[in-house]
Amino acid sequence: MSTEQHQITELIATGSDGRMYATEPERLRRLVRSELARASRLSPPELRQAGVGLIALGEYTRAQRVLAEALDRADTPHRRVAALVNLGDAHRYPGGLAEAEPLYREAIALARAECPGALHFALQHYGKHLIDARRPHRAVEVLTDVLAMRRRLGDPALVASTEEALSAARAAVGERTI
Repeated sequence: MSTEQHQITELIATGSDGRMYATEPERLRRLVRSELARASRLSPPELRQAGVGLIALGEYTRAQRVLAEALDRADTPHRRVAALVNLGDAHRYPGGLAEAEPLYREAIALARAECPGALHFALQHYGKHLIDARRPHRAVEVLTDVLAMRRRLGDPALVASTEEALSAARAAVGERTI
């Protein structure tokens, strides 16, 4: 990962609502603009990361274009899964749930078939989508499965992220949260 890509990552946080946001919007905007100025030379992961930066900045239409290009350029199943998930997010965040759903489903199917190590990532984002789509019972099912996967992986940050999403889903159905 380039220095710029690392800086973009560092300027994006996840809020209590489970969505990405820019911690320093102007700095992130400058970095993303600089990266996109050389878009034709960016690798698929670099282009995808710039698209994620645009999501965090709330520039959803532009993020959708950049992430669609990242998806077109993705040269491995894992990179395709990541681009599909983030493209789904770029539609979901501004309310494009109907456009997001097939992207998440494609990411899940691809992860199951070709890169099972990315399945937890695709399912996590799909679970958040289900909350937004007012299907919290299904979200609880999906996120419960993700939590088990992530506990097996042993990454405390991933576990915590899923626990937060699962709590939101449970709250949406009126269950006690963890």
